[in-house]
Amino acid sequence: MSKLKTPKTKRLSWDEMFMNLAIISSKRTACKYHETAAVIVDKNHRIISIGYNGPTAGDVHCIDPSVGCAKVDGDPKTGKLKRCRGAHAEINAIINAFDGARLRGAIIYAVLTPCYDCMKALNNVGIKELVYLHDYHRIQTGGEKIEDENESDELAALAGIAIRRYQGKIYCEFPKEYNIIDENKEDCAMGCAG
Repeated sequence: MSKLKTPKTKRLSWDEMFMNLAIISSKRTACKYHETAAVIVDKNHRIISIGYNGPTAGDVHCIDPSVGCAKVDGDPKTGKLKRCRGAHAEINAIINAFDGARLRGAIIYAVLTPCYDCMKALNNVGIKELVYLHDYHRIQTGGEKIEDENESDELAALAGIAIRRYQGKIYCEFPKEYNIIDENKEDCAMGCAG
């Protein structure tokens, strides 16, 4: 008989562990508008890779007030709107895996659903299931509008990639300076798109 007064009686499910890890990883992003990360695991629940969205190595960070988002704020010198500097979480997770063969048949846990380009990459490496927390909404150039990416769902259905929304608990909370705040919604602490 144990002498511990409060022995542990429970542990996280696999879904809870990997989604909460994705949420924690999303706090590394340098994007002002999309806070997301992805954790890829194999059928034995071993982590293959983690990726979060942000600029490529050596590029400037959008959260730097002197730089801003190229797509919404424009070039800091010319004001001209440019393409997004960021590499998406799913692409970074694929790159970080180093061995693409390990991704065949894997599950990806993502804070946001993948955009169409990322879904194409996930399909090509053989991901079999996507577990997500929030829907991704693409910001149109200039930031005046957002739009859904239905093509991702269509491709997943065609390719046989199972998609399900995460239904478990979120155990990690962060101070507000780590969270995206949308004036039209509550605090987007869990990576919702602005």
